[in-house]
Amino acid sequence: MTTAVAKTEDTESALIARALSALSRCNWEVGECAAQWTKRFARGRTDADFAALVGLSPDQVYQRRRVWETFGDVSESYSLLKWSHFYAALNWDDAAECLQWAQDVQAGVAEMRAWRRAQHGEDLSEASSDESMGLGPIELTLTNESAPFDAGSVRMGASEGMQSAALAAGGAESSSNSSAPYAPFREDAATPPARESAERQEPTTEQLVKRMTSAVERCVGAMNPQFARQFGKLPEKVRKRFLKAVEQLTEKAGELDE
Repeated sequence: MTTAVAKTEDTESALIARALSALSRCNWEVGECAAQWTKRFARGRTDADFAALVGLSPDQVYQRRRVWETFGDVSESYSLLKWSHFYAALNWDDAAECLQWAQDVQAGVAEMRAWRRAQHGEDLSEASSDESMGLGPIELTLTNESAPFDAGSVRMGASEGMQSAALAAGGAESSSNSSAPYAPFREDAATPPARESAERQEPTTEQLVKRMTSAVERCVGAMNPQFARQFGKLPEKVRKRFLKAVEQLTEKAGELDE
């Protein structure tokens, strides 16, 4: 993985030119450019405006910017992982542990997701909660899975998607033809020793804030007009629970300024 070296651009046009050049090389650099542009030149403009300047979709800019802001300072520690590993882990509170596991065993994105779900005791024959809500990262929407951009990147993304389907099918076959427990990742992909896990540092407050911010932004983005129209039709218990959670979040956030 090639991580962009921080640079200072004198003008907005120079920053845009750098981002355009980076489109053929590195998702990380595009994300860094988008983050710097947001801080220094946006002046009320959004990811959609930056996307129009560099020829990407607003979603693609948002994805790359958030990945850079969340993992740009630690990405070199996971040199064997692709950009899409970090994108998949963007909203995970245990991202560091999952990325380290994937680094240790050189696991693919689908394997990393399955391993994480297994650690949480989830039923791997069912869709994850993020997937069922439509909030989880979707790799196949990306124009490129890794840097640099290449003709095989789209095929790689499709391969990851097909791998997920194959894993689900494999689980059903394993349960019917074998008494051995099924795990949708390689047999040699062992869990890191307990000693290493115990020594792992807990995420800092800054890292937690970045991840929480990303999760909240995704929730806000999901609350479109269709969401608003359908919300009133939901069971009262569901609506009250949601509004209560929002109220509690607002109260907690308000306490941070005191």
